[in-house]
Amino acid sequence: MNTSLDEAILRILPTERDATSWMTTSDIRQQLEERGHRTKYQKKVLRELVKLEKQKVVLSTSNGRELLWQRKPWLQGARDSANRMGAAEAVAFHILQRFAGNKLPAAVTRDIEPLFAAANVRLSQEKADSRIYRAWPDKVDSVDGTFALIRPNLPEDIFHVIATATFFEREVSLRYRPAGKLDTEDLKSKIVWPLALVESAGVMYMVAQDPSFEPRKDKPKIKWLRSLFRLDRIVSAAESGKTFAYPEDFSLRSYVEAEQAFNFLTEPAVQLSVAFDGNAGNHLKETPMSKDQKLETLDDGRLKVTGTVIPSLKLRWWLRSFGASVEILSPPSLREEFAAEYRTLATRYRL
Repeated sequence: MNTSLDEAILRILPTERDATSWMTTSDIRQQLEERGHRTKYQKKVLRELVKLEKQKVVLSTSNGRELLWQRKPWLQGARDSANRMGAAEAVAFHILQRFAGNKLPAAVTRDIEPLFAAANVRLSQEKADSRIYRAWPDKVDSVDGTFALIRPNLPEDIFHVIATATFFEREVSLRYRPAGKLDTEDLKSKIVWPLALVESAGVMYMVAQDPSFEPRKDKPKIKWLRSLFRLDRIVSAAESGKTFAYPEDFSLRSYVEAEQAFNFLTEPAVQLSVAFDGNAGNHLKETPMSKDQKLETLDDGRLKVTGTVIPSLKLRWWLRSFGASVEILSPPSLREEFAAEYRTLATRYRL
């Protein structure tokens, strides 16, 4: 009983204490498919059920020609779990559901939904410790540091396919609408390997590898083609029916932090020096813009900040957010870029 399929079957099966205490093999297979477990044919599920019955954790009975199944009640799910769950555990599951529930594939969420339900039941009980634990979820929240926009609509069926394929490491065939393109009629399908899911500024992205662009051995600097796909721009998605070997050289943490892929249109690192008016740059004293950041006060009283950064769209957005309260001192190329931009703005506003 050490396969993920066995574990999923045991979580699906009812016990004698449930309202519907028996399930058919076909119903079990359907629920497995909904959770993302590919069973291909019903006989495979039947073989697993027979194996679990021999291990004496599953019971069967016949209903005419059809076999019905149930699990032995060593755990009774949310009903009894709430009584055994501590208040601290209940808060933890409640927070997990609130902040990460939309980032988990169905193979995970549907298996732990009884624990989410048990957590809500536990916190609703009038026990001595319930009030302060019940109040905690209303004392914490997460907000974006930028102006909040209305999040794009993400079709649930698209997310289910992508999340499940990412979880089980399966190829996906998708049709993707590039930014600014409204017409979707001529979009061609392409096969990708979904490697990771990342939420940035309220938008969900998939990091995917294009298996058709394999690196050439005679040109080792040419690496696998890995791209970002906004999930709300995916017009259609379906599993291709194949699994892939997850690339050993890929690290999501490195992709986000070292390569700074989510800063968009990154360039080689530079030494950035900027001067802030008044209190505009004071927050950098506590939250540096780089690990080698240096601060000094200029003769005119402005705060000068210097550090190694990677030029990107996000860096430019950040610098623009200070308006006239910041001056780029170096590198010269970035200074001239902003100077030209502000000259255009001055002309546009006829100043």
